[in-house]
Amino acid sequence: MVNSLSHAGIGLLIVSLFGLREREGKLAVLFSLLPDLDFIPYALFILLENGLSHETRNSLFYFLGHREFMHSILFIILAVLLLHIAERNIRLTIACFLAILSHVYLDYATSWKMRPLFPFIKESSTLGAFDFFDPVINVISMIPLFILLLGYQRNKGKWQNMDPVYGFLQQHNRLIIVFITCLFIIWCALAPFTKLMLVKYVSATENCDISYQNMAPVSFGKFLGAYSFNETHYKIFETTYWNGIYRSDLIPKRSHATLNAMNSRYISKAAALYNSSLPQEIDYPVYNITENSTTITVVISDARSVYVKYWEYFKVEYIFVFDKENSTFTAFTKDQRSRERSVPLNRFIDA
Repeated sequence: MVNSLSHAGIGLLIVSLFGLREREGKLAVLFSLLPDLDFIPYALFILLENGLSHETRNSLFYFLGHREFMHSILFIILAVLLLHIAERNIRLTIACFLAILSHVYLDYATSWKMRPLFPFIKESSTLGAFDFFDPVINVISMIPLFILLLGYQRNKGKWQNMDPVYGFLQQHNRLIIVFITCLFIIWCALAPFTKLMLVKYVSATENCDISYQNMAPVSFGKFLGAYSFNETHYKIFETTYWNGIYRSDLIPKRSHATLNAMNSRYISKAAALYNSSLPQEIDYPVYNITENSTTITVVISDARSVYVKYWEYFKVEYIFVFDKENSTFTAFTKDQRSRERSVPLNRFIDA
């Protein structure tokens, strides 16, 4: 989803559908926002991670990281179960379950990878069915917020020129709520299916098995994908429902003036270090190696990043600087805005 405001809008939609009032309605909206409160434990994790061992750091990341445990099915079950024990209200329980489930599903259906089945399955995944600014989802989520704001302003004696609109909404409120709820459910179910059809089409066109989850939504109906073209290159491409593949390039997997045995050894070491870390944002690693008299620097990026300017997930680089003499290294990350940060070495296992 684009932001927590959109999640709140879907929460209000569920509140209206179930006819919840006052305290119950506030609880349902709270549950629609609850997973994003993981920024609190994640801030604590950031403060503590420098002093942790590698194993402890990675274990805590699964529980405290953003879009980790608090975006899992197990967390949903625990939160809803505790609510039901406290409230003993089956209608409220169902409404809050749907509210929190909608949040997790919508996050999972965008491009950011999550672990919804943790701790049973630790591998991250995503549906990647629609992008963060999907117009259908965002318009639907804004309608309940607009209705609430309109009622609030009228109670304060404002927006009197909106009386015809307010009257229409009041007269047809139930019909509007049911209609946009049905539209929301249909769209959420249809988007992954239509993407699957596109993936199958592209796979047949390219004569290659294209990864469903790694074909990321860029904008409405537009996706960015990649696959290993041969031993030395990836092929990256942009595709839409209406044009198929309309842009593509070959990206070298390794880049250096002279790729010799020593350079390959440092690339392998950088790859092993990265693979021992979390959260594993990069799906199609590209290795760029440079050197001077004392150090060798290996930069790991995602092949697809050359097609995007800003990307919350794979638009990231890992930079490993190896000292030739004493075999030590330092590590940095560079985010989508080219901000470089030092990375604590306990994120990696130096084999």
